[in-house]
Amino acid sequence: MKTETVNTIVLNENNELMLKITGEGNPSYQYVYREAAGVYWDEKEKGFKSTPLREWTVSKWFFHIKDIVKIGLNLSLEMDNNITWENIPTDEQEKIKNALQ
Repeated sequence: MKTETVNTIVLNENNELMLKITGEGNPSYQYVYREAAGVYWDEKEKGFKSTPLREWTVSKWFFHIKDIVKIGLNLSLEMDNNITWENIPTDEQEKIKNALQ
């Protein structure tokens, strides 16, 4: 299984959760949409993103994206030790951090 490192987690202006990776990615990442699970690759931002958040929390989408990427692309997303959080509520950051320990 391949691995990519997530260095930034962003809730963007479109209310989409994005997990940005440190590298350039791979052209095959665009095919994650085929899982029909609301997860997409953003080539410009170099990250995996959700559809606009409505009913699910940030933390639920975070783990959904990780799972879909793992299943659909055989790719493990690992977290950088110095991750950057942008527009993510503190309680949601804590839920994600605690679940990853």
